[in-house]
Amino acid sequence: MLVHSQCIIAIGKTGTGKSFTGNIFGARNIKIGNSAHSVTKEVTIYDIENGNFYVDTPGFDDSDEKKSDDETARLIFRALLDKGIYHITTILWFVTTDIRATASFKRESRLIESLAQGHDGNVWDNTIIVTKGERIENGPREAAKEVAKNEYMRKKSLNQLPDNQKDLLVKTNEFAIQLFENLPHTSIYLDKDIPFTSDKLNKHNIFKESEPDRILAKYKVLMREHLKYPIKVNFNKVKCLKCPEETDPRLAIPECHLEAESFHPDTTEIHLYKTIREHLNNLEEYHPDSIQNYHPGSHMFVHTGVPNDSKIDDRPFECFVRGVTFGAINPMIPGYWDCCGKELNSSGCRQVYSCCKNDTGKDGCCKKYNCCGRDLNSSGCKKRYRCCDGPEMSEGCQYIYDVCKHKAGEQPCCAVCKNCNQTLDKKGCKMRCRNCKGPQTNKGCIKAEHNFSVS
Repeated sequence: MLVHSQCIIAIGKTGTGKSFTGNIFGARNIKIGNSAHSVTKEVTIYDIENGNFYVDTPGFDDSDEKKSDDETARLIFRALLDKGIYHITTILWFVTTDIRATASFKRESRLIESLAQGHDGNVWDNTIIVTKGERIENGPREAAKEVAKNEYMRKKSLNQLPDNQKDLLVKTNEFAIQLFENLPHTSIYLDKDIPFTSDKLNKHNIFKESEPDRILAKYKVLMREHLKYPIKVNFNKVKCLKCPEETDPRLAIPECHLEAESFHPDTTEIHLYKTIREHLNNLEEYHPDSIQNYHPGSHMFVHTGVPNDSKIDDRPFECFVRGVTFGAINPMIPGYWDCCGKELNSSGCRQVYSCCKNDTGKDGCCKKYNCCGRDLNSSGCKKRYRCCDGPEMSEGCQYIYDVCKHKAGEQPCCAVCKNCNQTLDKKGCKMRCRNCKGPQTNKGCIKAEHNFSVS
């Protein structure tokens, strides 16, 4: 896809030549600094020749410690959108020859990768590594390879890229540049006895500040293919799931809500839940009728006296009479009861109860309940509620609440939500931010990542 205008973005540390190079490309009024403090505080887009653009960015390790890499990327995208730029043709990555800067190189590589979000190509095909010095070091390229591979594997896992294990930086050009005016006085290139032409100096990556066209020509050669395959910058509006922010995720200010929590918006005190009629005490067994005396035994006849055994009649007179009359002198006298004089084998002379031997007509010797005929030690023959003496199947005598069992009219015992009528230990019916306790429709309350629902 050939575009007709160039957009060149300069990325790198402070003092590596970003602003100077912008001047080479024709950016007017661009400030050039020589200290470790960043001259460029914001992302600035300069109009250059033929309707092209040069984007100067804040230095990575500049004096503004509050500015994060994500913030730098956000500022870049915001500036592109405001300017109506939707293609990046070239990224100039300015580095130094410091071999100890591996972590910084990776950090800058990740920013470069972030500029190609949504692009279906390889951002490194449009990147030039610009080294401030006379030789090219391998550190930036190796750091970029690692970051590029990680991003490639991430996109591949999302089926966004084909399976391709080639060197992702194979088309990444490099350019080492050292200004002739900044050479140390001991440099052989300053030896007046050995004159060096500009062509010879350029072969050794040395360029004169007074000959900016030579530097520009070198850049144009390296950028020749970039117009054919620019990096597309597509802006899509997406809604955050945690706050009302709705924008392209790359443009969002990192002020959001913490994760949501459920809550009950308004509460009241009630009883649980509906009133029913119920007996407050348990059942007890009882006898509904009175107690009576009775004899458990039957009627019988007995002798109440003492039995006298049979014996010989030895009375003198009676013996004489029997002797004269019957010829017998001492007959046997049969046994008898002294209570009634009846013989011993006769039936009793007195009617009594067999259970207690009391005369008939006397009060009973035992007690029993009239209702069931059971004795006094037996369990009751009926059941009733202790609270009201109501029978077993009777309707409750009190109105109570079916869950909490409190009486109607007592002080409420449970807090519930007015909105959903659930107890407060149940999951809330509304959602709010865990930090500010406000609805998530409000503006974000804390520096936190958004949760954009990107499909």
